[in-house]
Amino acid sequence: MCMIPKVGSTFWRHVYTAYRKTADKSKTKGGYDISIEYDRGSLRLSNTMLAFVREPYQRLFSGYVDKLFFFRPSFWNTLGRSVVRFNASHTKRSRGGHEITFAELVDYVIYCHENKKNIDSHFKPMSEHCGFCEIDYTYIGKMETFRDDVVYMSDVMGLLNFTTVGENILKNCFHGKSETIYKMGRNVINSTRRAMERSGVSLIEGLRRAWKTWQIRGMISIQFPFPLQANDTKITFERFNELAQRAYKASKPSILHEARDRALRRAYGSLTYDAKVRLMKMFEPEFKMFDYNPMPDFVFGEHRNEDSIDLFS
Repeated sequence: MCMIPKVGSTFWRHVYTAYRKTADKSKTKGGYDISIEYDRGSLRLSNTMLAFVREPYQRLFSGYVDKLFFFRPSFWNTLGRSVVRFNASHTKRSRGGHEITFAELVDYVIYCHENKKNIDSHFKPMSEHCGFCEIDYTYIGKMETFRDDVVYMSDVMGLLNFTTVGENILKNCFHGKSETIYKMGRNVINSTRRAMERSGVSLIEGLRRAWKTWQIRGMISIQFPFPLQANDTKITFERFNELAQRAYKASKPSILHEARDRALRRAYGSLTYDAKVRLMKMFEPEFKMFDYNPMPDFVFGEHRNEDSIDLFS
């Protein structure tokens, strides 16, 4: 399987790790030669070649939310600084990598693509990953049908023959939101707090970004506002996780998509028409390869910024 960043790659990495641990211990069952790679140059071509793709506009937006809007000091200090330097020549403003807007990222991505500049793999078009024109893939799954395709492809790879691997797939694919909230909240308070604060983002701001990220990703309903005040500087992970898990459990599944849809429309509504057309040109091979709509309504439809809830403030 060739994996593309921001197309379920973290999920498959966890599944593959669980498989390797199990297969190495099971001499009678561990006869499957399975490889999950990011670089097509390291792929060992076999009779069964698999890959996953995703709606390109949504993949780009997801990359922004996960790597730049959310607390990612490593990305703020690398990709973020590059975007800041690029936009400084236009805006004449000097800011940190954590303050980049979606429109600024898009302008930078378009510039890199059109001028054949290197860019982080999370923002490189899918058509430039995995050698789709050179390799005859047996099956290409889609994020839009992720659960069904995960079960099918896991079966194809022989992963479901191992109980612990099947449990890992079930846990992360069907019941993984609660654990994701737990891990992300813990990272903000315990793991990345110092790096985050060195970048100019306070603990409360980091937690607020985490909360809004969960809303944008459809984990917590938009009806539950960020529960802390600016002076809650002594908040513990246990308390914050309790608040987040409570909101997650009380969120109605039928409305969880609202925040995601509103954030997506607002993000693309901030782009100029020229930027949208140039993005469409950049993604053109993917529309043809994977049968995606080049002009979805959330990108090219009329957008009025009348939303009273700003998920990116």
